[in-house]
Amino acid sequence: MADIYIVDGSSIVYRSFHGVRDLKTSTGQPTNAVYGFITTLLKLLKEKKPLHLIFTFDLKGPTVRHESFSGYKANRKPMPDELAVQLPSIRKALKLFGIRIFEMQGYEADDIIASAVRILKSEDNRVYILTGDKDMFQLIGKNVFLINPADGRIIDRDSFVADYGVEPSRIVDIIGLAGDKSDNIPGIPGIGEKTAIKLIKDFGGIEEIFGSIERILPEKLRERLKAGRDAAILGHKLATLIDDMPLDISVEDTRVSEADSEGLLELFENLEFRKLARSIKDTYLQDSSAVLSESSIGFSTGEVYSYGEIKESPEKFKLLLGSGDILKCGFDLKSKMVELGKSGVSLKPPMFDLSIASHLTGKVTAGSDIFKSVEIYRECLEKLEITDLFEKVETPLIRTLAWLEMNGIKADEGFLRSFSSELRKEIDSLQEKIYSQAGEVFNINSSRQLSQVLFGKLGLPSGRKTKTGLSTDNSVLRELENGHPIVGLILRYREIYKLNSTYAEGLIPFISKETGRIHPVYSQVSTSTGRLSCSSPNLQNIPVRTELGSPVRKAFCAEGENMLYSFDYSQIELRILAHFSGDRNLTEAFMKGKDIHQETADILFPADSLFSPAPGVSSSGDARRVAKTINFGIIYGMGAFGLSQELGISLPEAELFIKEYFNRFSGVKEYMNSVIKSVEKTGYVSTILKRRRYIDEVRSGERKEKEFGRRAAINMPIQGSAADIIKLAMNRVYEHFMAGKLKSRMVLQVHDELLFETVREEEEEVVGSVREIMEGVMKLNVPLKVDVKKGPNYLDMEGL
Repeated sequence: MADIYIVDGSSIVYRSFHGVRDLKTSTGQPTNAVYGFITTLLKLLKEKKPLHLIFTFDLKGPTVRHESFSGYKANRKPMPDELAVQLPSIRKALKLFGIRIFEMQGYEADDIIASAVRILKSEDNRVYILTGDKDMFQLIGKNVFLINPADGRIIDRDSFVADYGVEPSRIVDIIGLAGDKSDNIPGIPGIGEKTAIKLIKDFGGIEEIFGSIERILPEKLRERLKAGRDAAILGHKLATLIDDMPLDISVEDTRVSEADSEGLLELFENLEFRKLARSIKDTYLQDSSAVLSESSIGFSTGEVYSYGEIKESPEKFKLLLGSGDILKCGFDLKSKMVELGKSGVSLKPPMFDLSIASHLTGKVTAGSDIFKSVEIYRECLEKLEITDLFEKVETPLIRTLAWLEMNGIKADEGFLRSFSSELRKEIDSLQEKIYSQAGEVFNINSSRQLSQVLFGKLGLPSGRKTKTGLSTDNSVLRELENGHPIVGLILRYREIYKLNSTYAEGLIPFISKETGRIHPVYSQVSTSTGRLSCSSPNLQNIPVRTELGSPVRKAFCAEGENMLYSFDYSQIELRILAHFSGDRNLTEAFMKGKDIHQETADILFPADSLFSPAPGVSSSGDARRVAKTINFGIIYGMGAFGLSQELGISLPEAELFIKEYFNRFSGVKEYMNSVIKSVEKTGYVSTILKRRRYIDEVRSGERKEKEFGRRAAINMPIQGSAADIIKLAMNRVYEHFMAGKLKSRMVLQVHDELLFETVREEEEEVVGSVREIMEGVMKLNVPLKVDVKKGPNYLDMEGL
């Protein structure tokens, strides 16, 4: 007997897309659907451990149902671009997991499932269908079960009958009578699911109901049925699954093949799914020495000890760990360095961190032992010409980040509690106003309840539909803001609620009772561009520009008479663009120390320009705003549509702006073209220090995915090079502070900015040395410039 699992892939894809919000890579690639999809898959693999598993998907184009009813699914909007670009990654993941996909032009995934069930079910095989579509209930029967993706509940014949009071096969009669909004099956007006079920219980299916039409009471119901007869019969036909497709499938075809664990890890690395990568290691590499090594440290003396043993008796290993002559090999050495440092034991260079080597090379080794893995990685680093990046930037950064984490940043708990109290008062006030506008009390944080109030009770026009109901995300609400006072109140409620839960109230648990400081964790292996990420908590995302959120910065302060100093690279990514492109106008502006955005505006909008007066530009301030948006948009590969959305102008106007920009900055256009040409040939782009990122999307046959790949290819060398530069600067700052035995310390890194807590007597030394290090760390074709600010806290800072 085989347990065969069939997953409605299209259903899970949409469910994942709407269930996971605002998830993107550091380069802006949307990954929410991929993440939700793979999380669902891993849960299934972990809980069910299926030996037989397949996925089905809908294909583009009309199906046999459209021949019967042209309006079938007509209310569904086209697949969003942000979802379309994620489908190739989802398909690739399934292939790497060793799971087959079944699909057929002209038929829906539901029909493939129905046909597969007919072929595969038998006395000896049980079939489990994972789907959120209710029309699939008709397949339930002997040895055929549905799994609800929302809660994992298995639905068999008995549980369906308990819920509905009729047999599972009757779901098509229910849909025929009551309709199905998600598929635009009309049903009979005025007949809902409850009425449909009662009719079925009393008379049988649709055929029996209309055969007994004169016996049906009350008369009003009878007349509705007569008027809607054709719609009900059509709905019944549309809801009935096709189970006799020419599908070539056997039990053996559903068998799961061996997973490509290295391919999965590489995919998750590119998508920046660090937690999922660990899940893959736990699931598929449990017996490999690479995973065994994660909890071990190898020494060049030939000894290997489990980290658990070292942590238990750190003094016993003090000489080995602290020796400057013995190489230490292991995974995530920074966290071990921080942890051991709390015990007074130093983990000193030289070091070889296998997790960093894996991240840089995109490879996962399973050498016979930890030393063999090091040897394999050394060869790989050499082959990719990134040995210097590994040895001179990333490896020294381990101790720099350990220092930064141990330093932490002072947080004023009293201020946070006071600020949280103020926010809670406004939350309570907004809550009451929302209840008043709604005319009832409900859970504002519940999308389902909010949907019922907005679209059901208040009758606001509904937007995008999700599998769990009508969408109430912020983009939908912003479109409705002028339609009812409650919408603006809800948007403000959400903003303040998040501000309180994430920052004001949310930061308090992270304040160390021993130090009074927050000690976040930095990762150098979490982004494909090389940027550092920050967690527990993420202090790289502290609100800065909003009137509501910026006061949070006041909580981050200096102790006693110390002062905070901010050193921020000025427009470093645009300077790197000037360096790479060699564009004459861009280079000249930076060499002369001009305001780059104003200079761009003057070049784009001279008095004799075809843009004079330019659309959307009525003043020099407007011109600079447009120029700034274009300057930064170019770095991220922004097209005319994105620019039109950002500036609130028409698409033709945005196209004119971009065309004129490239006419005036021809070197930038030539550089971008050369990057695209190179990545299409080699499959990867690289930074100023040769850090690579492979971008498979540029070779995709899908237009949207290809466009995304091109945008990522333009952005990654620029953003990644900025990350390379600040990492070099951080290492040199660390070395300078250690050599000078300075009491001042680096307390925060926010991408292009370094924040220091400086003691009074060292202020002049810190300002001079840090600025000199940051501006001189690398010679570009244009100068690097650092802006310096000073203040008692992170909010109240003044420029020097």
